[in-house]
Amino acid sequence: MLQTIAEVSEEIRQGTPLLLAGNEQALRALPQGDWIGGTTAYFMELEGGVCSRDRVFVTRVPACAKGARIVSHSAESLPRLLEDAADNGYTVLILPSGSAVHAGYARGAAHYPGMFVKPVVGWVSGSSLDGAARLSPKVIDGRTGECSEDRAVAMHIDLPPGKLAELDIVNVFRPGTGAGLRFPHTGFQTNSCVVGGETVPFAQYLDSRHADMRLPLTADYNGSIVNVSIESVDTQTGMVKFFAPVFEGVEYKLAAPVPGYSHAFDGLLEDRGETAFACNCVLNYLYCHLEGRAAGTITGPVTYGEIANMLLNQTLVRLFIRG
Repeated sequence: MLQTIAEVSEEIRQGTPLLLAGNEQALRALPQGDWIGGTTAYFMELEGGVCSRDRVFVTRVPACAKGARIVSHSAESLPRLLEDAADNGYTVLILPSGSAVHAGYARGAAHYPGMFVKPVVGWVSGSSLDGAARLSPKVIDGRTGECSEDRAVAMHIDLPPGKLAELDIVNVFRPGTGAGLRFPHTGFQTNSCVVGGETVPFAQYLDSRHADMRLPLTADYNGSIVNVSIESVDTQTGMVKFFAPVFEGVEYKLAAPVPGYSHAFDGLLEDRGETAFACNCVLNYLYCHLEGRAAGTITGPVTYGEIANMLLNQTLVRLFIRG
């Protein structure tokens, strides 16, 4: 839930392990303690989406947890993320958008030792989307108060025997019927794609298809549909930027239109038990017009990328505790 700085500060002083999201100034005002945080100005409350710069969204570590340990990683050390993770539990990871740790995780997480054996959930921090002067995305290590734009913070949470963490990805998009697309290089931007064996300017291809830029690219990653959202198209240079990388050797398709996108998540958000963590993509917040409108009973930060082991876009991610 969203709380005032004074309310969150009191919880921190009581020693409660917390996952926090909020404006940079609000997070910097908090005392040191057992918490990690990331910047965003948007949140999902039970009453609906809200923008707030003076309150902090609080996700508490489940009461059943045996312990919680905080670690901070550089781009070089991040591949060792799961070395000291609990055998039974889960890891919450926060990455600052546009940083080397963000890019490194997006490209390499599938090959990290322990990935897909130990659950990793979390989000990419960002900044306000309005016309005000934007601060760079940050993460904060609550133990030290260090606020960083180029490091990742994580909390490893231990669960007792009989309890199990389960990830859930809610994705309303499916591949469309158009041609398969391949890209010559792995990365967050490109000026070309390969269609039917022919290399063409990607910006021109999107224009020729009258592509709806609200719809992501989609690909089948080991049986799961994964989105790659388009951040921008520069018609002068022909450069197309993405919120997550496209991978060389993977076939993508433009997503099929979603009838009633504004309400598409509503029928997919059935109550499935105790939710220990949830986040929703800022693109869903914008395109589904979620300000002032609830997404079922889901609450959590609105994010610039979601983590469910892999880096995701335009999804809603939840973590349940079973048992």
